[in-house]
Amino acid sequence: MPRRLTRTLFVVLLAITVISGGSWLWRRGTPDYYELNKVPPPGDVDKAMVLAKVRGEDIMWAYNMKPDWTPYVYSASKPAERGFDLIPSGYRGREAITYLDFIIDNYDSLPGVTAFVHAKKEQWHNEDLGPWTSTILENLRLDTVKRRGYVNLRCKHDPGCPVGVNPLEPTEIDIKGKDIRAYFADVYMELFNVPASKVPEHVGNVCCGQFVVSRERIRERPLKDYVRMRRWALESTVTHSFGVGWVFEKIWHIIFGMDATYCPEPDVCRCELFGWCGPLPEGMGIVDAKAHYTKAEEAKKEMRRDL
Repeated sequence: MPRRLTRTLFVVLLAITVISGGSWLWRRGTPDYYELNKVPPPGDVDKAMVLAKVRGEDIMWAYNMKPDWTPYVYSASKPAERGFDLIPSGYRGREAITYLDFIIDNYDSLPGVTAFVHAKKEQWHNEDLGPWTSTILENLRLDTVKRRGYVNLRCKHDPGCPVGVNPLEPTEIDIKGKDIRAYFADVYMELFNVPASKVPEHVGNVCCGQFVVSRERIRERPLKDYVRMRRWALESTVTHSFGVGWVFEKIWHIIFGMDATYCPEPDVCRCELFGWCGPLPEGMGIVDAKAHYTKAEEAKKEMRRDL
């Protein structure tokens, strides 16, 4: 074999080896999203969670909750990540469009209950049970969700309660700065297709865009309402992307049938949502307190056995 041909073959084989090795290393260090995202149709699922992932976010916590909770993960990166069939119809408003996409696309075949949550496993607003969303969902009492129809996954009032927005009385600062608060009444009328007389004087709710809704409660609002809301989120020029997300965080509870001011008492909320009733020891979260009192009860039982 001529020396030049031998050298060419060597270079080709070396290139193939390098490419194959790089591909193997990539696969080894990257989750197989094709497999992880194989989930049943939403209508066949009792408990689903919906989240929007951007490139670089670790969402293995969500997949690790299978089969108890079934994750429907949207790739919110441009271009979409490999292995994701669910892609939001737009990228404004943070997770708002993803939430609306799921409802619209599955309106006739929704899960029994759906948790709409953020992608990162730790969230500062998960204060009631510690920072992990997985802990929140593991401790959630579904009987409360089904009875209420809608629950926010946070119980603490600040920020958002008792009043987060005064639609009819924007401040001079908001008006001069053209803040979305200055246009909130007009936005409310467009989103809910109501006259000015139906705009609430005050809007108050617990933050921060993580909640669980039953199939029945979602369907109490007609499909066309969700389509109209998504169109506004995609096309509105009254505010920017952050403003779109902010608006929806202020009205999710209203969308799902709660009063304009919806601020359940934190102690009652904690009791009904997570099964922890009564005061917490100072400095303890619910999970810590549960462990603390479980140990105390076990110690008491041991003492009784010894008597």
